[in-house]
Amino acid sequence: MNTSNTLPGGFVARASTALLERIDDVVDRVAAEIERAEPAYGNLHAVTPEDLRRANRANLEAMLGHLAGRRELGIAAPRSTGHRRAETGVPLPAVLRAYRIGSGVVWDELLAMAGDDPEASRELLGIASRVWKLIDDYSQALTDGYQETVAEQLRRDARAYDAALDVLLTGQVDGARLWECARTLGIPAQGSYVVVASTTGAAAAEALPGVDKGLSMLGVASAWRVRTDSHIGIIALTSRFTEPRLRALLAERSVGRVGISSAFSTLTESAAALRQAELACAATQPGSHQVLCYDDALIPVLLAGSPEVANALSRTVLGPILALPDHDRAVLLETMRTWFEQDGEVSAVAAALFCHRNTVRFRINRVAELTGRRLTEPRAATEIHLALEARRITDDTAQGH
Repeated sequence: MNTSNTLPGGFVARASTALLERIDDVVDRVAAEIERAEPAYGNLHAVTPEDLRRANRANLEAMLGHLAGRRELGIAAPRSTGHRRAETGVPLPAVLRAYRIGSGVVWDELLAMAGDDPEASRELLGIASRVWKLIDDYSQALTDGYQETVAEQLRRDARAYDAALDVLLTGQVDGARLWECARTLGIPAQGSYVVVASTTGAAAAEALPGVDKGLSMLGVASAWRVRTDSHIGIIALTSRFTEPRLRALLAERSVGRVGISSAFSTLTESAAALRQAELACAATQPGSHQVLCYDDALIPVLLAGSPEVANALSRTVLGPILALPDHDRAVLLETMRTWFEQDGEVSAVAAALFCHRNTVRFRINRVAELTGRRLTEPRAATEIHLALEARRITDDTAQGH
């Protein structure tokens, strides 16, 4: 951008001064050409005629003033134009085409004023590359201004989006704000919803990568947030996109553990639904990609929501086993879990553990001796099963999963 002191003071300077003296005519011609060639400035009326002429005047005065030798090269006018057009929503390619139209009108005027004068024509030819370099510099300044505004709009939109989602998920929404939050998030203000909470156990890691785009492609409205250790979303269900379909989609995309709340009918219930989704997520198997619905696992969810009770249950029922050396403890815990998975069928347990049936019986008897509870008795089996679930959930929470 070193053009400021290299333009000659001959014909170009005199012609530019003459154009400045009839700037209103030049502004009108440029406006007419832009409105004719660019729908964003014409039929769509994204820019008012007054604003278009005001911007034309500022940019033409900056360009012609520089060519006339009256001022240094300045980029304030094109940068300001870029800011305003971004705020109006005119596409950047249309803005740049409009700018080239204005520059072309100026060049046409200079050519017309040179006429058949060979000296003027030679001067125009000699400085043509520098004039168009000047136009390129102005176009870049316009682009910079446009992109600055777009970036700020995106930051502002992101802040508004996060704030609206926070309002819903923290239960701070009332009837007056609900519609505004829904509009900001792009979800319906009325309908059927669920909240999803997922985690990989790693900070700021998405357990459901690309889920928002995937839902959008299906025409499903949703709003998402990646928190420190979880990926959280509100999804608007429809008659065609039901909870089972959502569950299947989440299972396909999950790289972590996922909990889904009960369905609810008003966004004011989002905070309670988030708690349900987080409890369902906490109740999933450690290290799995399991998708668990709150309504389908109320016992694990109940334990996940009452860590003190879960700890006490685990300690009271399984205490003697938990006090064993690591290997013995692990063997008995695995045997008990497999017992419940195989519905107490000794042969099936033995096959799953790759051991003899008598070995299974020995271990089950040892559990009875240590805990005072026999797995073959319904009440005792229930207590042990709940204690195993409590231990799994409390251990998982303690490890930060």
